[in-house]
Amino acid sequence: MKNFLRSLRYLRPYRVRIAIAVLCVICIASLWAGGLGMMLPGAKILISDEGLHGWAYLSLVNDRMEAKLVGQKTPPGAAIEENGVVRQIDTVVNVVGLKKDGIAQKAGLLASDWIIGVNDGEGLQRLRDDLLIRHLAQLQQGQEVTLSVVRAGSNHPHTITLAMGEAKLASRALGKVAAWIPDPGPVYAKRFNMFLGLLVAVFVITILRGLFTFLQEYFVGTAIWQGIMDLRCDNYNAVLHLPTTFFSEKGVSDATSRFVSDTGELARGQNTLLGKTLVEPAKAVASIFIALYWSWKLTIIALIAGPPAYYFIRRFGKKMHRASKRALESWSSMLGVLAETLQGIRVVKAYTMEGRERKRFFQVNRQLLRQQNRMERLDAATSPTMESLGIVTAIVAAGAAGYLVFNYKMDRDVFLVWMAALFAMFDPVRKLAKVSMRFQASEAAAARIFELQDAPREVIRPLSQKLPRHTRSLEFRNVCYRYPSASVDAVRNVNLKILAGQTVAIVGPNGSGKTTLLSLVPRLLDATSGQVLIDGVDVMDVTLRSLRSQIGLVTQDTVLFHATIAENISYGLRRVDRQTVIEAAQKAFVHEFVQEMPDGYDTIVGEHGATLSGGQKQRISIARAILRDPAIMIFDEAMSQVDSDSEHRIHQAMEGFTKGRTTLVIAHRFATVLSADIIAVMQDGMLVDAGTHKQLLDRCRLYQHLYSTQFMDGGGVSAVRT
Repeated sequence: MKNFLRSLRYLRPYRVRIAIAVLCVICIASLWAGGLGMMLPGAKILISDEGLHGWAYLSLVNDRMEAKLVGQKTPPGAAIEENGVVRQIDTVVNVVGLKKDGIAQKAGLLASDWIIGVNDGEGLQRLRDDLLIRHLAQLQQGQEVTLSVVRAGSNHPHTITLAMGEAKLASRALGKVAAWIPDPGPVYAKRFNMFLGLLVAVFVITILRGLFTFLQEYFVGTAIWQGIMDLRCDNYNAVLHLPTTFFSEKGVSDATSRFVSDTGELARGQNTLLGKTLVEPAKAVASIFIALYWSWKLTIIALIAGPPAYYFIRRFGKKMHRASKRALESWSSMLGVLAETLQGIRVVKAYTMEGRERKRFFQVNRQLLRQQNRMERLDAATSPTMESLGIVTAIVAAGAAGYLVFNYKMDRDVFLVWMAALFAMFDPVRKLAKVSMRFQASEAAAARIFELQDAPREVIRPLSQKLPRHTRSLEFRNVCYRYPSASVDAVRNVNLKILAGQTVAIVGPNGSGKTTLLSLVPRLLDATSGQVLIDGVDVMDVTLRSLRSQIGLVTQDTVLFHATIAENISYGLRRVDRQTVIEAAQKAFVHEFVQEMPDGYDTIVGEHGATLSGGQKQRISIARAILRDPAIMIFDEAMSQVDSDSEHRIHQAMEGFTKGRTTLVIAHRFATVLSADIIAVMQDGMLVDAGTHKQLLDRCRLYQHLYSTQFMDGGGVSAVRT
């Protein structure tokens, strides 16, 4: 759970909201306990003969005498003989239990004694059981009283004198509540007003609990999504500084999945932690306290389900973690298929591959379904397992409680309330069993999310210096590069020195390493060995910003953003005035088609420039490079997407723009190659030869082959990018 716990630090700035939510949880638990506590008064009012007041009086008497007394009817024919006179008795106060060395025991009372009257200085009174209990409850602490007692097996009463002790706080509080409420007496129908009052109290508790639940969920939810927003921002910043090889290995869809589905799963886990995991345990603890108060021994018996429940939860949790991780990976695969298909929808339709793509999507979707079904099986098995454990232990505890009830050692009303508290305790525990499943799923999501943050970033050496504007040379010195998953070098021992202002054309067959070599200049890739030097300074020793700000890059795969044409041209620069943008657009022949658009330079180009043609997108990309005013220009098949007329005019504009700038060009067109000062020929990652067009025609067979098959083949056929 280390990754999930790590994610919680993003909630630290919102700890005030979390603290308010915790206070709400405490209030919810207190009201939950209050609701359970209302059950016993309700039972006394509706079911018990003694009623609410009789219960309060009996509780006071039991505490003060340190005994367990019960008012009950006598068996038929029960009578006492006093002064030769036999009298029938209908009700008595039965002594069913005594505290060891307590007040009643020391006074001489025994279990099973019947108390039939009292003499507190006003003469012996024979009282009905409820009146006798009420009379004893009204005595003051320390006041002596003489009880008329009939011992089991005898019908001759005798007296026992004792001094009333101190009642417990709960009994005193119950007595004060009873004193505040009018006593309906023995008439059962008069209890209705008390019952209505109890219902009003339950209604108020319910409303308050609902209010605190709303506040708790609101503050938790807003804090979590604020934290998730911060986490996404940190991950986005991390992604922007990852090397490009990360995306070639993992894929863009995998990173996208971590931002979307993984963060959603993590948010659900955090919500569970600060929602159910706070509220349900608090309710369970409140229920346990209520149950312990009425019978701690029976409650301990009921809690024996804890260790087995922990075992099953832990076992299911481990399986859920593995299944959730596979499901998230399947999500990533499905997003990858969706992205490929939708971005290449024209090719799919043109080649009538709808059926194949449908089958491919079905396969990854079915794999996702398998993992989700596995998660559902684990989730579905949790609740029945926990419920079965709870029911078994509850039955055992209920059996023991029933024995106490039938032997007058526990009130029937208390038994019902204790059972209600027991089931109220198991319900939150049952819900918490699923919480473990949610945590395991969130842990898997958090692990994938933090892989982005923990992935090695672009290398920045300590004390990197700012690179002055390039003025002298650009040199590749014994440069090698190998892709992380490859077994051989893509670039091998390249040595090439280019003077400032020179134009160098890199030519070679597909896969010869041309693009890889030029990617080392702006450090889109870092050389495995060797050095790339600008004015004698290793690019690894300078800051990335000072390096890349001097480089203009135009690639075969034009990248445009969902923004206006002006914003796409000025991308990478701040506070650029419109006239400067227009001047760059005119040089790249963008201005002529922008003028025809209704919104001009404020036209939104759409996602990936979907509203523009390939040639228009490429010209905007070239205008972006012109506006940047770089010292080094890199063109990677930059003319592949423009027609012959646009290519001719762009060449004219570029001849003036590249003058005095070091220019690196990958091209398969004769006009581009012929205008270069140096032509470098590559094959299998190695620099085969370098020189002028005439020199290479005389001595380099590979160049001769390329010249005859590519450059002269129509003069304008573009090859596939390497």
